[in-house]
Amino acid sequence: MTQRSRGRVLAPAAAAVGALLLTSCGGAGSPEKASPRPGPSPSTEVKLRTPLLQRPIDQARLLPSELAAIGRAELITRAACMRRYGFEYRVDFTRSLHATIPDRSYGVMSKEQASRYGYHMAPDVDPRVPANQEKQTDLIGAVKARTAEDRRVEHLLLYGSESETITEADIRRGDGAQPATEAKVIGEYKDKPVREGGCYEEARTTVVGDGGSERNPVAMDIYLRSFDEAGKDPEVREVVEKWSSCMARKGYKYDSPLDAGTDLPTARSPEPDAREKKVALADIACKNDTSLIRVWSTVEARYERRAMARKKKTIAAETERKQGMVRRALDILGTTEGAAR
Repeated sequence: MTQRSRGRVLAPAAAAVGALLLTSCGGAGSPEKASPRPGPSPSTEVKLRTPLLQRPIDQARLLPSELAAIGRAELITRAACMRRYGFEYRVDFTRSLHATIPDRSYGVMSKEQASRYGYHMAPDVDPRVPANQEKQTDLIGAVKARTAEDRRVEHLLLYGSESETITEADIRRGDGAQPATEAKVIGEYKDKPVREGGCYEEARTTVVGDGGSERNPVAMDIYLRSFDEAGKDPEVREVVEKWSSCMARKGYKYDSPLDAGTDLPTARSPEPDAREKKVALADIACKNDTSLIRVWSTVEARYERRAMARKKKTIAAETERKQGMVRRALDILGTTEGAAR
């Protein structure tokens, strides 16, 4: 089969896909008439919370709060794509945008956290809290497909493929940015073109911008390696020993702040008790007395800067890429009701 104009099947591998898309137009999952779309919402400025500790590599590394915003924006865009084909899709905002796991690089890191939660995380992010085990932001289809054919069409529109296995393209995305290319059209549905990768790929490209991974792999590698290197640094080892001695004087035996609290009876329970909070407050007091967080983070930043200096061009590119991703994500959240809460 030779290539043909947009809206038709382009390649032999897509023949079955195109045929199905061109002929399937009924069923519960694909209503004949979509509900009217609301007009554009007024845009509001969306701001993410400032992290407790800011690192040099954070200019290029995607923070948990930023990844949450990007993921939510992709869900919103994916739902809009499916609605374009007549499917009643929405995003169910059951989880707060700001409910992200706090920075625990050096164990508990603030007196407020210690006094309220001990070594636990805040209840809205702690996976040990039963309510959180089902609390998440989801892409929801209002009507379930009744027949196997309906489900197949819905899958094709979402993923742009009949295969449910991970493809080589999916694996390549994990390596970072991919060259921006024109979307390949594999068929049409209700006179609307369907792209390769479906609504998932459309959403990823809209938010991420280049079809690559949501993460910046070089920055993430520097972040992880620098933490590991800093932990072995003599300056950090010395301050950890001082912290450990401080804790011993208070009656608590821990070799590292990363181990603190793990031996407590409440370590795996949904809530801390008074004893856990007492240990966590002693932990913070010793960190303050020894300047552990300041010393450790300073050493870690030193390793980050060295690594960043060796990869200036890549870090500059990933910084620009991150800024674009986050800006597009926040713009989408700012025009979607309930998305920024």
